[in-house]
Amino acid sequence: MKSFYESAFGKVLAEKYSHGARIRIIKKGPYKEMLYNSTVFSRIVEGRLLTGSYWDYFLPLPSLFESPKILIIGLGGGTIPYQIESLYSNARIDVIEIDEAIASMYKIFIGKSLKSNIILGDGIEYMESHSNTYDIVILDAYVDDNMPEEFFSDKMISSASSSLKEKGVLAINYTLTSLGIANSKKLTKSLARMFEVYTLSMPPISGNRVVICSKGVDAGRLKEIGAMPKLKEDHAYIIKAYSNMDEDNQEVI
Repeated sequence: MKSFYESAFGKVLAEKYSHGARIRIIKKGPYKEMLYNSTVFSRIVEGRLLTGSYWDYFLPLPSLFESPKILIIGLGGGTIPYQIESLYSNARIDVIEIDEAIASMYKIFIGKSLKSNIILGDGIEYMESHSNTYDIVILDAYVDDNMPEEFFSDKMISSASSSLKEKGVLAINYTLTSLGIANSKKLTKSLARMFEVYTLSMPPISGNRVVICSKGVDAGRLKEIGAMPKLKEDHAYIIKAYSNMDEDNQEVI
């Protein structure tokens, strides 16, 4: 019989501490989550590829390229590389994670090894040393529920742009905390100097926004890719987010 705690909060499958943060993998019903303190860093749903949350909105992007080379900054439990690997067998993925404790737990979370190349290191430094390498860069790096300040810097934008190929795409998840909203407005104006910037039309209750920054893919093509014909699960919310994306390059909110 399950304890009251397990029934209410889920069964703890693994736990570690890193730099004062408590990192847990919990399972509750069909859901498995990685928590960093109280913030959900990753989620997978048994028997499904989609999670119903922000991770899913990155999944159309590899369809823009024949054999996409992808960099993901921030591993968490590995939701994003797991989803992409599952749908795109031709994708080549590098993942940068700065926290060794998180990197050591992803196999417990996913339940298997990823084909992706997991690299311990600093994401901005890595982009600086890999110019003209990637078709897609996905930025999902967090401490608790805020992105570190360095990922809102001009240095990050310049490094991301240089790491992308001529028609590359940078995609960023940010949380709708008060700090996240303030920083994202400033960030979008800076991004617009190097990219065409679009915001996906996501439900406000999601607590997240995904911003797509394009070096050479036009808005019409971006609006098309949400359909993902290879994906058989219901993903009407993803189609809507892409087809109704905001093309305003001045502000995200």
